[in-house]
Amino acid sequence: MSPRFRYLVLFFFLPLFLYFSMYTWNWKTGYLDRLASATGLELAGWILAPGRWLQNNVDEFWSRYVYLVGVRQENEDLTLRVRELEFELGRISEKAKSADRLTSLLRFSPEASWEKRGGRVIGQKLGPNAILETLLIDVGSMHGVRPNDPVISTKGVVGRIAKPGLHFSSVVLLSDATSRIPVITSEGRVPAIVQGQGAGAFLEVKFIPRNDPVSPGEILLSSGQGGVFPKGIPVARVVEVTPADVSLFQKVYAEPLLALRYYEELLVLSRNDGFDAGQAVIASPVTNATSGQSAPPAGNASVAPETPPATNASVTPGNGASTATRHPVRKKP
Repeated sequence: MSPRFRYLVLFFFLPLFLYFSMYTWNWKTGYLDRLASATGLELAGWILAPGRWLQNNVDEFWSRYVYLVGVRQENEDLTLRVRELEFELGRISEKAKSADRLTSLLRFSPEASWEKRGGRVIGQKLGPNAILETLLIDVGSMHGVRPNDPVISTKGVVGRIAKPGLHFSSVVLLSDATSRIPVITSEGRVPAIVQGQGAGAFLEVKFIPRNDPVSPGEILLSSGQGGVFPKGIPVARVVEVTPADVSLFQKVYAEPLLALRYYEELLVLSRNDGFDAGQAVIASPVTNATSGQSAPPAGNASVAPETPPATNASVTPGNGASTATRHPVRKKP
């Protein structure tokens, strides 16, 4: 047998014979079909599973990326919207608070001889060196404001008009050293004069005799003497009372009912009966014929009886310093 025929039998006929033999045997028994099914499915599964896993993860990653991009943009839009709503809420809340304050001011009804007009505070502590305790409000002589017109709030007295301009006016506060207001105590109806002592200090309540009743916590009301302030408006609250030892008068200190710097809207009261508040303030002291002493003027000024006044003790801005004798300033703790 030639080598070529031998190779032909070995590589062609023998595999063909083996194939048909296995085919016939498998056709009768089915073993190879079952084996092929099992191994083929497993092989296909092991090949296809990683591809399917990779496809699912890529799809999920892409979906999440697109979703996160949308969520980020939505989050930025919602954050901006929240800020806008917070700003709008703050603006509306401020308007509501302002409306409440204005409503409280409008509820105040002065006597028939007084008329009221509202104003807003637009500046504080005026002057190059801020010597005076003052405010600037947006009403002036064009609105009917005159010098020494009372300025009040819903809590009580704030001060008085110092210098009215055409459309703006300066207000001397109750705490200023030039401010003096005739008052009476709410319980004992004891007359006195409240004098400011500057920023950071209590108000001094002067001319309360040593035997007259006054107690801490008592409210001081404007007495209406001199016609500069209407009667019955709260001015201050007594915080300290020191009985007199050798003096004729007690040492009494008070504080405003509200920090005077916190006001935003105020009322200016003006008399409509022809009374000139400015003339009442600068009037000369009247001599008490029975006692031979100078009594304190009835307006927005006071003079200690122990000191014979050479000039008017009341000081309005620009009129000079007071010549009245004063106790040492009692600072707030």
